[in-house]
Amino acid sequence: MKRAALFVFTFLLLLSFPLQAQTKRLSREAIDSIRNIKVPENGETILAFAVKVVDFGTIYESDSARTFSFQFRNSSNERVVLSNVSANCGCIYSRCEKYEYEPGEEGTLYVKFNPKGRSGTVDKNIFVYAMTAKDFYSDTKIENSRPMLVAKLTLLGNVVDTNEWRHLPVAVGSLRLKRRDVAFEPVKSGTTPQMRIPCANVGTTPLRLFSRLLPEFITFATEPAELAPGEEGDIVITVDGNKLPKNGNDKYSILIEGVEGRVSDRTIEIKIENNKE
Repeated sequence: MKRAALFVFTFLLLLSFPLQAQTKRLSREAIDSIRNIKVPENGETILAFAVKVVDFGTIYESDSARTFSFQFRNSSNERVVLSNVSANCGCIYSRCEKYEYEPGEEGTLYVKFNPKGRSGTVDKNIFVYAMTAKDFYSDTKIENSRPMLVAKLTLLGNVVDTNEWRHLPVAVGSLRLKRRDVAFEPVKSGTTPQMRIPCANVGTTPLRLFSRLLPEFITFATEPAELAPGEEGDIVITVDGNKLPKNGNDKYSILIEGVEGRVSDRTIEIKIENNKE
């Protein structure tokens, strides 16, 4: 009985050690040293990158993975080998067409970013390590022949949760709409009723929407006149009762221009009940 109690006590004591290890946290200084890795001043003398920061703007979580490129040149007098390229996020993958470069030779590092599950602000770093080919292929271990950090590249942007635009379910290129149809009650002479369709620019460039070949009694506008990226507004359809034919059709179609998309997706159907006056 005593042996069994001693065994249980020893087992519980051993269990306590890994539990204590799991609760150990890194100090603030240790975390900052990981986040703020500094590139040696002579890194540029080995590989010189034309651009070290790429800002891709706003994309959506449902978008396909995007690939960005960083051009560089071997600025040293020796053959250089890219020995390692690593990122601080598993959402980033990198590749080069090759990993060995002659003096003065140029190359491109391709960085692929997958936005799935990464909604929010993107600020990711890619660390590039290199060494001379002579040291890389040497069988002798030399203290100073370890790969050197030559560049810290940065990928910036914003990933929008697809569900953010669920209140605007109709997608037309980079334009989101509440609906693609409006209906007017009988329009009387002397009146100019309006119908509004909530919309938003979910792209990365401004949108200025317009419509041509409209019936003379229908006008098309947006408020604001130009939709900035990420901005919401309204498409405003106005009917002029003085110009509306009394015995005209009750259905009309107009085409939204200024945004890419199929004609069927860019078509707004307008229904106007016949004016019996």
